[in-house]
Amino acid sequence: MKRQTLEHNTIDYYIFPNKILCNIVGIWPIEGKKNIMMKKSFAYFRVFFALTAVSSVLVPEILAIIMNWGDIEVLTGVGCVSTTVGQLLFKMIYLLLRRKISLKLYEDIRKCWYMSNDTNDRKCYEYLAGKARTLTLCFFFCGLCNVITFTITAVIITIKEGRSKGNQTEMNYHMPFEVWYGPNALQSPSFEIAFLCQILASVICCAGITGLDATMMTLILHICGQFKLIQAWFRSIGRNVGQALIKDNAISVKLKCQIEKSIEHHRRMIIVVKEANDLISPIIFIQLLTSGLEICLSGYAVIYGASGIDLIKFISYLSSMMVQLLIWCWPAELLIQESIKIADSIYFDIPWYNLPTSYRKDLCLVIIRAQEYCSIKAAIFKVLSLQTLTKVFNTAASYFTLLKEM
Repeated sequence: MKRQTLEHNTIDYYIFPNKILCNIVGIWPIEGKKNIMMKKSFAYFRVFFALTAVSSVLVPEILAIIMNWGDIEVLTGVGCVSTTVGQLLFKMIYLLLRRKISLKLYEDIRKCWYMSNDTNDRKCYEYLAGKARTLTLCFFFCGLCNVITFTITAVIITIKEGRSKGNQTEMNYHMPFEVWYGPNALQSPSFEIAFLCQILASVICCAGITGLDATMMTLILHICGQFKLIQAWFRSIGRNVGQALIKDNAISVKLKCQIEKSIEHHRRMIIVVKEANDLISPIIFIQLLTSGLEICLSGYAVIYGASGIDLIKFISYLSSMMVQLLIWCWPAELLIQESIKIADSIYFDIPWYNLPTSYRKDLCLVIIRAQEYCSIKAAIFKVLSLQTLTKVFNTAASYFTLLKEM
């Protein structure tokens, strides 16, 4: 029981789902110094295998769109899925190219986790870390539901058509995700092999999409937790100043260390936010740029293109796209709020007027800097927040109107 409690207080417990999902596609940073060459070789193999799996879904879907260009149902049904898979391919290649920056940011977050040994202080960021862990599992469940729904739908449609025709040689086989492998590629027994390969590829894509997006969400929430920790430190300083007997502008050495530590950690977290922006801003830009298209195509498939059992899978897919946008925008909104609260914690919770002049000046500078809130930026979308959802939905509505007219 003691060992289990200890594990729950470590960062490894909270990021374990992210580690598993990202390791499936070989993106997670390599840890430890033992057998480093073997670990790298195995990671490169997983990356190559994952890229192959992603390409085996994306390329045939693009061919299906080209071969059925005039069919709006194929365009909407295949287009929304291929857009998501294309996003994953970009994210994987981009993070592979910036692996060193990702590793540095990962190490910074690990170090920040152990900034405090106080149980009450650690609750500030352990709560948000727990939320990140739960959301990661929920998002993966949503993605896995899509794979299951698309697979079951294909099996049911194939069986229904086979029963209605009664002749197995003339039966039309259906894949979980509509693709084009060639004029006679979907004939038994090659169909069964392609079917199983597509299920495997879709599971890998699901792990990659949910793993990478949820890891970025986890990163932002861990940064938010550090800002909550700084607020707790400033509130503690306020209580200590109020209880201390201050004479001749002199304060205790312990109180000086607390103030300097809080100010220094605030500066450090501002730098971490800049590093996070440098890493994930291009990813968010591509995500938001294409999310409107995803929602438009899947929404069109739900309203006009799909019917019967097909309707269920596209409703499931559209719901997952909403969840994906939410796990980007909600943590970014929380980051804005928590970074602004630093100024309130200093101004309202600390009797700064009783502090020496040098510390009053330092705290005033922190207040001024905190009013310029920290945020995650995404190029032309500027600051990522819950308002970004409205912009994406407006973009999707514009695309939907254009598609309806076509």
